[in-house]
Amino acid sequence: MTAATRRDVLALLGGGLLAALTGPVRAATAAGPLYLNAYATADASPAYGVAALDAAGGLRFATATPGRAHAVVPNPVRAEAVAFARRPGRWFLPLSLADGAAGPVVKAPEDRRFTGHGAFSPDGRLLFVAEDDVPKEAGAIAVYDAADGYRRLDALPTHGLGPHELVMIGGGVLAVANGGVITHPDTGRAKLNLEDMDSSLTYVEAASGRLLDKLRLPEEHSNLGIRHLAALPDGGVAFGTQDERPTGELQPLTGAHRPGSGAVRLFATPEDVLTRLDGYIGSVAAEGSVVAASSPKGGLIGLWDAADGRWLGAAALPDGCGVAPAGGGFLATSGLGMVETVAVPDAVAGDGHRLPAYRWDNHLTRI
Repeated sequence: MTAATRRDVLALLGGGLLAALTGPVRAATAAGPLYLNAYATADASPAYGVAALDAAGGLRFATATPGRAHAVVPNPVRAEAVAFARRPGRWFLPLSLADGAAGPVVKAPEDRRFTGHGAFSPDGRLLFVAEDDVPKEAGAIAVYDAADGYRRLDALPTHGLGPHELVMIGGGVLAVANGGVITHPDTGRAKLNLEDMDSSLTYVEAASGRLLDKLRLPEEHSNLGIRHLAALPDGGVAFGTQDERPTGELQPLTGAHRPGSGAVRLFATPEDVLTRLDGYIGSVAAEGSVVAASSPKGGLIGLWDAADGRWLGAAALPDGCGVAPAGGGFLATSGLGMVETVAVPDAVAGDGHRLPAYRWDNHLTRI
C-alpha cells in the first residue's frame, strides 16, 4: 500500500463510528431481522441470485446475480449489502436491502481473483475483500471505498496462502482464514500445492496491513485448511476447516482462537459425528459463546460451547450449509430449499419451511 493510499484508509477508518443501525437499516429490518442467502434456481432463469428471507423463511426479495454467488455481507450502517462471486471470482455486486435493487457490478483487476468473502469496517466506509494475488501466488485483502462507488484504494497482505473468509473483530483487526491452497485462473478450482499446503489464521491491522498474530494448526492437523470464521464475544474467532489431504484419521474440524493467546482450542466431537462430517465444514456462525458449524456432506449442523470446546449436539439437515444466529438459536438453509431453526442447547431442528424453487448456497447472513 502506498503512503498516500494508507493515509486515505487511515482517514476513513478514523472517521469514527456512525450511529449504529441508522435509519435506512432500521427501516429495512422494521418487520424483524433479515437473512441473506445466495441461491441457484431449480432449472429456471435467471439461474443465480441473492434472496432476503424473514425469520420464518418467507421470501422478502430475490435479486439476480451475474453468476453463482457465495457470501453476502451487509453494510453495518447503510441499507445495503454486497454479494461476492464464488471462488475464483471476478465480481461483487452491491444491492439494496429495501427492495433488492442491484447496483453496478464491481470487477476484480485482471491479475486478481476474489475468493468469495469480504467484511465492512465498523463505520461502513470501507469494504475489505479476500482475494488471490495471482502473479505472486499470495493472499491479499482488497480495500474499497464503499462511500465512493466502491472505488478500489489498494490491497493489504493476508500473510498467508489461499484466503477465504475474513471477519472484522475488535480494534480494527481483520481475522483471515487462509486455506493454504494455491489455485490459478487457468485451472479454475484445481488445487495446485496439496503436498505443500500451508493453512493459517492471521490477524491483520486493517489500517496498515501489519501482521499482528498468526496461528497454524499443530503439525498432525496440517492437512486441514482453515476456511470459515465467526467472531466470538471474547475478541477471538471460531473456525471451521476442510480436509484437503485426507490421512485416514479422524480429526477435529472446528475450534477457536483469540489473538495473542497462543494456544488454539480444538472442539471435542464424537467419533461417529466426525465420520459423518467427512472432513468438511461449510459454514460457521456464533450466537454468544455457542458455535454452529454446518456440513452439507454430512447433513448435520453441529453445536459447541466455544468457552471450553464442549460438544452440545447436532441437528440433521440434508445438504444443509447456510447457518446464522437467530436470537437464542440458529437459522439454517439447505441446497434442497429448506429453511429451518435449530434450537439451543438441545440441538433440535424446528419445523422447516421449504421454498422448492430455490437451492440455497453455502452462507446465510443475519442483519
